[in-house]
Amino acid sequence: MNTSKRAQAGQASPGQLPQLALSLLAVDPVGLGGICLRMGPGPETDEWLAALRQAMSENCAWRRLPSNIDDDRLLGGLDMAASLSAGRPLIAKGLLNEADGGVIVIPMAERLGRGTAARIAGAIDQGAVLLERDGLTARTETRFCLVALDEGREDDEGLSEDLQDRLALFLDS
Repeated sequence: MNTSKRAQAGQASPGQLPQLALSLLAVDPVGLGGICLRMGPGPETDEWLAALRQAMSENCAWRRLPSNIDDDRLLGGLDMAASLSAGRPLIAKGLLNEADGGVIVIPMAERLGRGTAARIAGAIDQGAVLLERDGLTARTETRFCLVALDEGREDDEGLSEDLQDRLALFLDS
């Protein structure tokens, strides 16, 4: 079937899929959970991310999550400087809370540790981050869209199943 007949039949051609995914995410990024882009780094990925950012609302939070992120930065924890200044324990927001209502981009998502992936999956499931560390207990609401850039080259490399189960869209170039 040629491209014009596919479009008439309501099916997207392979070249239209990145744009279709972009359009869907722009409409309901949090509701869809996000997307896994399985492609190497380069201009194609950069252009797609730039187009997504442009399609999102102007004040949408946009955070990059390194695959080696520690729990303090991911979930939050005791803000030592603010706590000393205030004379009482205060919590520093983690990246998952900073991205509330926005987008988290994970470059090299195939390298994300299982524990980190499980904590992100838990935040997606709960719609919140539950912090129980450093003698603190807090629950902070957060909902975000996840953009996992899976740059794995081998079939056995890939995004954790914990996160795959929570994303509605997958593109493989």
